[in-house]
Amino acid sequence: MSSSPVRIEVGGDGVAELILARPQSRNALNRAMTDEMARHLKAFDEDPAVRVVLLRADGDHFAAGADLKELAGLTFEQAVQMDFTGSCDAMEGFRKPIVTAVQGYALGGACEIVEMSDIVIADENAVFGHPEVRVGTMPGAGGTQRLPRIVGMTRALDLLLTGRQIDAHEALDWGLVSRVVAAGTLLSEARRLAGEMAALPTRVQAVIKAAARATARTTLDEGLRLERDAFHASLAAPEWLEGSSAFLGRRPPNFRACADAVQEN
Repeated sequence: MSSSPVRIEVGGDGVAELILARPQSRNALNRAMTDEMARHLKAFDEDPAVRVVLLRADGDHFAAGADLKELAGLTFEQAVQMDFTGSCDAMEGFRKPIVTAVQGYALGGACEIVEMSDIVIADENAVFGHPEVRVGTMPGAGGTQRLPRIVGMTRALDLLLTGRQIDAHEALDWGLVSRVVAAGTLLSEARRLAGEMAALPTRVQAVIKAAARATARTTLDEGLRLERDAFHASLAAPEWLEGSSAFLGRRPPNFRACADAVQEN
């Protein structure tokens, strides 16, 4: 049996599954795991056959946070030298859609992974939070920056300053997750969604994602200009020709053929 903290499964439907595989440790995030995640994400971003990434975890929990045994042995100098964050911040620059499926705990660095994801599907038993303050530290991979942008400042500080946890339905109400599904259906629902997304135009999704993510660093006027320029450019792309032709011809679009044609050229 492989001892790797991360597994991958790549299907012919364009969906690559990135799987946290330390269930015996509640998938606690250690450096080996986050390094492996970053390596696979880089490969997926460059692989035209991968259109969507489904991030999920083995066992009863998504991840219980950073591995405190590893963290406790890290000195200040080592943390600075390694630029250590305790989570997989390589997700930030990933261009393709990431669907994250969460069951059980998603705490600390795992909650930061949720905050970096594009679409989050939560099992109704999922639990979210930032308990770092309760062990005398703080988030290091964006928890204090992304969480307020997602749920608002007062709600974010309610979690960050107290370390309290919220359930899946409260996380949905706050906007931290996209959907909550019944127990036992998480994997099937996440795979169904990822498969549907993989049939859509990947290059257009990448532009949409970049434009939406830019709202964190642009004014409204700047963002509107960025969006308008990208929209105009999309009208010259093969995906628009295929999509509009399919709509007018009352047939399903074949966006994969567009991507294949671009690769060949």
